[in-house]
Amino acid sequence: MPTSVSPRHRLLAWLSPDAAGAPTVVADHDQPARDSGRGAVHRRLYDDIGEFLFRNGLAPSPTNFAVAHAYISGEDWDIAQAVAAHIQGGAPLLDDDVARILETRAADELTPEALAQLAQTLESGLVDYRLMIGESRSNATHFGDELDREAANLDSDPAGALHRIVTITREAVEKTRLMEEQLQRSQREADQLKADLESARRAAEQDHLTGLPNRRSFERHLREALAADGPPPTLALCDIDDFKQINDRFGHPAGDRVLKFVAGFLEGQLGKSALVSRYGGEEFACLFRDADTLEARDLLDAVRERLGARSLVNQETGEAMGSLTFSAGVAPVEGDRTAQAFHDADHALYTAKRSGKNMVIAAR
Repeated sequence: MPTSVSPRHRLLAWLSPDAAGAPTVVADHDQPARDSGRGAVHRRLYDDIGEFLFRNGLAPSPTNFAVAHAYISGEDWDIAQAVAAHIQGGAPLLDDDVARILETRAADELTPEALAQLAQTLESGLVDYRLMIGESRSNATHFGDELDREAANLDSDPAGALHRIVTITREAVEKTRLMEEQLQRSQREADQLKADLESARRAAEQDHLTGLPNRRSFERHLREALAADGPPPTLALCDIDDFKQINDRFGHPAGDRVLKFVAGFLEGQLGKSALVSRYGGEEFACLFRDADTLEARDLLDAVRERLGARSLVNQETGEAMGSLTFSAGVAPVEGDRTAQAFHDADHALYTAKRSGKNMVIAAR
């Protein structure tokens, strides 16, 4: 029986604590089992990551593996862009380059600690705001008491009482002016902090390449749809056909433009009938709140036909890229069985791929 050594097997051999430096040779008799369902997609990604590591002479460390995954899957736009920019000129990606990319990424990343600091600053500002309001009320009460006291002296000492009333009023006006400035400044700071928190929330739920909602946002919307009254939602998983060939032939910048184009096309064509998100790599997820499985399949199939009728051109070179297609699997989300729904949609997507691609299949 023929044997082969894939990048994946070489990577496993390197990672094995018992490895003696030589790759393990594995027979191919179990290949069909690994090719079933989602495993085929994961295995292809794993092979691509392994090939990338060995091509660049990178050790298969967790850090290098994570950067390679981010680059090949496209799930981290900043890392993918940094890697693409580095290797565009033909230079290999070294361990020092990986460390530099991660350091830059960490400096730009809004961490949970930074979010917590924003929230703490906002809370502190609100406390100060409440204290100033309380102080303003206290000043008003004190001013009223002073006026009452001097009003009682008008008969016995009218000139002195009027003088003191003017002084008290002038001091109260000055305190009010200072308090108003403090309140306005606190309001501006609070508004800015709230805007920063909202921007951070949006950034955490947005895919930076396409501008679509990301996986986190999609899953939040799915939970909200399940909690709402009405018919059960339907989800679809869409995967661009032969996307790796686009990257290999035209380069990753062209592949990024294709991803952005498909994202905009899906969102524009489906409109309000579905929430479209980038679920990872070249895969998109669609959430239909008011369409059953067959209706969602028909809607998505019409989009597939319109996309396939278009002919793309590489904007950088003017070279024709040909037509672009996708395959999709559609499944209902029944009750709280979201994991089963994803499995069913994924299985339908895989069936579409195995059946020739460029088709939409509804789960049975």
